[in-house]
Amino acid sequence: MLKTAESGSPEEWADRTPDAVAVRFGNRSLTYADWNERANRVAEGLANVGFSNGDRIGMRFRLGFMWFVVQRACQKLGVVQVTVNYRLTAEEALYILKDSGAKGLACDDDDPEAWLGLDIGVLLTEGAQPSRDWLRFEDLLADNRLVTRFGPARPQMVIYTSGTTGNPKGVPPADPPASLKEQQRLDSYLRSIARRPQRPEGRRVVMLSLPVHHGAGPLAATVATETGGTTVLLSPFDAEEALRLIEEHKVNMWTAVPTMLQRIRSLPEETLSKYDVSSMRTLVTGAAPVGSDLASWAVQHFGPVLWETYGLSEANMIGAVSPEDKIKKPGSSAKIHDGVQVSIIDSDWKELPCGEIGEIAVNTPLVLNNYIGKPPLDTETLRDGFYRTGDVGYLDEDGYLFITDRMKDMIIAGGVNIYPAEIEKVLAAHDGVLSCAVIGIPHEEFGEQPLAFVVIAEGASVTEEELRVFVEDRLARYKHPRQYEFVAGLPLNPTGKVLKNKLREKYWIGHERNI
Repeated sequence: MLKTAESGSPEEWADRTPDAVAVRFGNRSLTYADWNERANRVAEGLANVGFSNGDRIGMRFRLGFMWFVVQRACQKLGVVQVTVNYRLTAEEALYILKDSGAKGLACDDDDPEAWLGLDIGVLLTEGAQPSRDWLRFEDLLADNRLVTRFGPARPQMVIYTSGTTGNPKGVPPADPPASLKEQQRLDSYLRSIARRPQRPEGRRVVMLSLPVHHGAGPLAATVATETGGTTVLLSPFDAEEALRLIEEHKVNMWTAVPTMLQRIRSLPEETLSKYDVSSMRTLVTGAAPVGSDLASWAVQHFGPVLWETYGLSEANMIGAVSPEDKIKKPGSSAKIHDGVQVSIIDSDWKELPCGEIGEIAVNTPLVLNNYIGKPPLDTETLRDGFYRTGDVGYLDEDGYLFITDRMKDMIIAGGVNIYPAEIEKVLAAHDGVLSCAVIGIPHEEFGEQPLAFVVIAEGASVTEEELRVFVEDRLARYKHPRQYEFVAGLPLNPTGKVLKNKLREKYWIGHERNI
């Protein structure tokens, strides 16, 4: 474990600027000194119940002070954080905890009794009545002695994603470089990511409106802490409140999904003009395609500060385009980071020439070799260090990447990934459903929304309302189909696979991207 404060860590700023505000949420604030002291006490409490370096703990949090303290305590102990979406049902969350080997769960659930009877190990919660069934965050702060500990600036996280099977899969922290050459490549890569998107000079004030079960949320907080800056929390997201916070706290960096920008754009002109957003220096967006109209509006309203990023959990960040790039290369999705290689391939892994459209395969210093508890990826997915992304696009002669389509079935709604196989598995369990298929269809605000095609079993009678009730307790609400279409049959290829491209066709006519 570290014996001194790492540069850019909360411990450094707790020593140098103890009274500086690290986190703001509403009318409350957390200084660096308070943050560090609370994290030391919680780390001691977790150590006392058996957590140590290399262990894993589930982290299920909404935005708030408790997440900042607990994740820092984990850093001090070397405990790896397993991200758990707070909107998942208990059954969905339990699968992740078991699959990852987590020794417990830290959460800010309103009702921790929902976890009783489930084998989750240690449960740490806040605001609950005293009980032998869980640890209370408040008690760890009050009862544990202050032991000084240090941790790396960046958190160690296991992020869960899903594939065609519908089962969540854990992406583990990357293994350390095995050679000097690999270390040099990684260092060059990380420096490139730090430059693109360009981060504001001096003390950063970063608005955080993204959930912390994605990599982007914790990264935004880390970017603020690097300079001893302030993270301003916005939860739940409100378009006008975002503008108000930017003006009040002079926010100079914000990472937003396109849906958030669309909601701000939809505000009345008199509301938009009320707030001064001239402090903004960097506006980052990603997780879903940014339409040219929305990008143009964002530049007009916030200034030439818009960066679009491209990456994926299995390979980390691949590239980013700056405001200048967008002018120079309209429609481009990424200028590739140092240390990254991109190849456009056909179905047989044959590399295609410049300008030709094919599947995007990437080789970064952080490409995973296998998911947690799973065998190494097969050669259809990973070959010679290149990972098939499932996205379709092309490289131009200057090395800019253009994403034109997506091969995988994943739906992106408001920047959140939704996996049709999960929904299909639940619907197929209904006695009256013979078969089903879920696709993403265009939605003006969220980009996409799930539509379920359902074939009813012979002799059965199933209504849309019945299916809505059926999925209610089996899927997190954001995964629920927004529309149902009852059909006599699904289009199939000769091997029996559903031709989802046929199902999508009529919905995507005339749209900028056929996703």
